Amino acid sequence: MEEYDVVAVGGGIAGSIAARLTAENGLKSLLIEKAKTPRNKPCSGIQFGYFEKLVGRPIPREKLCTNEIYNINIITPDDKTIKAKMKVYNFWRSTFDRWLNDLAVEEGAIFQDQTRMIDFEVVKDGIRIQTQSGIESREILTRYLIAADGMSSKIRKKLRPNDYAQKALGGTMNYYCIGEGDLDPNGLYMVNIKEYAPMMFAWIYKKDNLWVIGTGTENEPVKDYVERFYAYVCKKYNFKGEIVRREGFASPLKSGVYFGEGNILLCGDAAGLLDAYRGVAMDNAALSARFAVQAILEAEKKGTVAFSHYAQTMERMKRLIEINEEKRRVRFASNETLTTSMNPYPLFIAGVKMMTANFANRFLPPEKIITLPL
Repeated sequence: MEEYDVVAVGGGIAGSIAARLTAENGLKSLLIEKAKTPRNKPCSGIQFGYFEKLVGRPIPREKLCTNEIYNINIITPDDKTIKAKMKVYNFWRSTFDRWLNDLAVEEGAIFQDQTRMIDFEVVKDGIRIQTQSGIESREILTRYLIAADGMSSKIRKKLRPNDYAQKALGGTMNYYCIGEGDLDPNGLYMVNIKEYAPMMFAWIYKKDNLWVIGTGTENEPVKDYVERFYAYVCKKYNFKGEIVRREGFASPLKSGVYFGEGNILLCGDAAGLLDAYRGVAMDNAALSARFAVQAILEAEKKGTVAFSHYAQTMERMKRLIEINEEKRRVRFASNETLTTSMNPYPLFIAGVKMMTANFANRFLPPEKIITLPL
């Protein structure tokens, strides 16, 4: 039986960063991914400047899209546009995640794609994992298991099956389009109109030669909303083009944040760390991976259980997500509440806070980063 100190399940941001950092610290680490890489992932692929610090490596220009994004356009419920400036990273998850996989390997982690975790159980000597690659099945023993396998996490489903509904509760959908219109290729458009965006803002931005037009819902089918939003974009921005791909996801996860137990730690989407109020999850995924590794190193030093350290350091993130979820429900209750939140004074205060946090993030260590937008 193969033995490892750490096994990370899921080759996305959280799993890759966790495997790299544990390997850097001398732990024998295995990273497994069920898909063949580089693999696509439905995701915005947009992140604020501090994300590079969370990743822990300079992001090479060739890992990013050819078009940069630095113009922010916030569309209010009365269809007016508020403009701001902020540079963000723009990338395809297939390219970016594969780069993170390679970084983990460079630091000594073993990476295996097309490898599924079939089952696991806690045993006397650690956690026994059964994996499958094609027709080959293997048993692996690890002292720590990091679940970074997304919202439909097989690990979370086994630990807490009641966290999942039989049917998906909501989701997002992107239309990838080739075309032209009165749209800025260096712009991110955030549309706050309930008819198109019942859960959070709808979005428009460009990745290389494709325009991404999408929205999300909480408890309703997303298809009707994205079709209405696409028609709105065509009319408002004189967009003329062709939809070349439709892509999205729906989550059956009905419960909130859960971090694991014992030496099984959940990170990123598996832990329920999507913050719909902010509209992002990748920074929380990277942060949770860092805190999971900190917890493992602390457990190694003190001879204790990793979860006790992890839950303590993750409490602030959990509380922030809960606060933001309440803000989201109030804000997106109606176009009227959305309009109130976008009056000049609230926007001015929010802008000052954003500028202050963005400045502070230049000097803060990765684990102290202030996630944006506030």
